[in-house]
Amino acid sequence: MEAGKNSKSSHHSRSNNSCSNSYNSNWVDAYCGCGEKAPLRTSNTYANPGKKFLGCINYERTRLWWTLARKIKELKKKEDKLEKLNEVMEKDLEKMMKKMDKLMRINNELKKKNEVMWKCNVLGMIVIGVLLVVWLAN
Repeated sequence: MEAGKNSKSSHHSRSNNSCSNSYNSNWVDAYCGCGEKAPLRTSNTYANPGKKFLGCINYERTRLWWTLARKIKELKKKEDKLEKLNEVMEKDLEKMMKKMDKLMRINNELKKKNEVMWKCNVLGMIVIGVLLVVWLAN
């Protein structure tokens, strides 16, 4: 918790200086958001390196716990959405595989018919050729 923003009237000061956002070494009885007495701490974050603030480890742990709990809840929602999407995709894939099987059967039938047609055409050409030879020979 930042100095100057304590939950229990922790702005008691030995001097008559008004409270500010920066830490005042004369503050006493400063309390953390968790209700414990708040020790002076120094930030080691990238955003606020060396910044002084009041707050206990319990408060930081609790805040971290709530942050992690919220993130876990968000991830579970995303996981549920992904599972539902996966189910839909699996059903679609199953339908597509059935259609693919049907198309493969149709393709095989067409190949067989094409082969029969080819044989019929060759036979027809031979018959026409024989008839033409017989007609020309007469």
